[in-house]
Amino acid sequence: MFQSRPWFHVPILGGLLLLVALISAGITPATRTSHAQGAVWAYGDAHPGQPIPVIVQTDGGADAAQLVRASGAAVRVDLGFMHAAAADIPADRLHELAAADHVANISLDGTVSSADDGKNSPIGTDGAPTSVYPREIKAGDLWDDGFSGQGVGVAIVDTGIVPSKDFGSRVIATFATQAGTSPDGYGHGSHVAGLAGGNGANSANQYRGVAPRVNLINVKTGDDQGVAHISDIITGLAWVLDNKDAYNIRVVNLSLRSDTAQSYTTDPLDAAVELLTFRGILVVVAAGNTGTVADAVSYAPANDPFVLTVGAVDDLGTSDYKDDLVAPWSSRGATQDGFAKPDVYVPGRHLISVQSPGSVLTALFPNNLVGSYYFTLSGTSMAAGVASGGAALLFQAHPDWTPGQAKLALMQGSRAVSADATVNVAQLDRSVELSPVDTTTSIKPNYLLLQAAGIADPQSISWGSVSWGSISWGSISWGSISWGSVSWGSVSWGEAGE
Repeated sequence: MFQSRPWFHVPILGGLLLLVALISAGITPATRTSHAQGAVWAYGDAHPGQPIPVIVQTDGGADAAQLVRASGAAVRVDLGFMHAAAADIPADRLHELAAADHVANISLDGTVSSADDGKNSPIGTDGAPTSVYPREIKAGDLWDDGFSGQGVGVAIVDTGIVPSKDFGSRVIATFATQAGTSPDGYGHGSHVAGLAGGNGANSANQYRGVAPRVNLINVKTGDDQGVAHISDIITGLAWVLDNKDAYNIRVVNLSLRSDTAQSYTTDPLDAAVELLTFRGILVVVAAGNTGTVADAVSYAPANDPFVLTVGAVDDLGTSDYKDDLVAPWSSRGATQDGFAKPDVYVPGRHLISVQSPGSVLTALFPNNLVGSYYFTLSGTSMAAGVASGGAALLFQAHPDWTPGQAKLALMQGSRAVSADATVNVAQLDRSVELSPVDTTTSIKPNYLLLQAAGIADPQSISWGSVSWGSISWGSISWGSISWGSVSWGSVSWGEAGE
């Protein structure tokens, strides 16, 4: 459900927010032929009498904020330089606004949630707290060789990162798409960040993350209740792309999932993560927590063949990967486009990491507290954080690697568990020694990106004779991508559940 909350302006570059303005939430039904997308009408039908959260885009012939205000709507964000405004419009004024001159598109400004709509919840330990995951994936071997993540930037797109001795001064940049009463009022982002790059300073190094000297980039997109608008997530990713060189961002962690199953070839979130990939950033995502249901891995961004999709195993409190078992809630299977997911498994159950004091999660699950500074959570969100730290170590050792090479190294360096030979757990000592050839050049990118690259009919391409490497991705901006005909659902954080 849409939640009203404080907004503040943040620096936005060029046409990046055009992506937000053009996100479509559905196809207009035949009986409603105006410029409002189908999901806007559907929201109004489902919430009678309530304002509808929308993004209104004009054709440039009129000021969007003025049009919105004239319709009786409250403007939340004026995106004047890109002819758009985010607003809450009364349902009984929607028809008038949708039919107004110069209105080009009205889309639903949907929400994201860090609680997965209550279907899944963090769980506590049923034994003594342990933290063996860095040893299990052989991070210690790379530490001994001098690779602990220094100089590499990992962006955590989440609910924020709380100040902690475990992070010290290594949170080198913060970008927030919304305000909150706490740096991480929900507690999810700090936990993920600690798994990727905490140094264990509050525990005499007992609860270190995988890359304890990595630089962390805090991209806060969730509010104190773990809720954000779709525009928050997209704006955060756009900022990462614009600042990747300034902070040497080589890895982005996305512990979230769309609620709408859609082919990676047309889904806008998949287009966004692919563009980051083609610009040199490995996108690490949570597989999700729906187990083996038929569509378990059919949701962006986990269904994208270019990202590293991470599943979770239970390490049983030992540093030996051979006894690992796949967590029953860890999503796995084949995408609607035929790609097997996840790409790799890492520990994701009962993981101890940094807590955000007074956060929602600590209040909901007080038995998960470990001392005064740490907290235990389970889920593919946590597994993604572990894998992001591992990827940072590989990029420090091999700064010239492409995202595709790093992904392949993690996959090829993994080892099968004893219980199931098809389940391979990442092993960094093997991955770092490989010389992988990037095979993603044989995969067709998202159609929206191809259209932006000047390919009029991407579906007609015989892709076996074409390589995306021949396309000048550096010339493609968010604003050059046509998002208007693509359907968006709400998005849920890939959080724990059993």
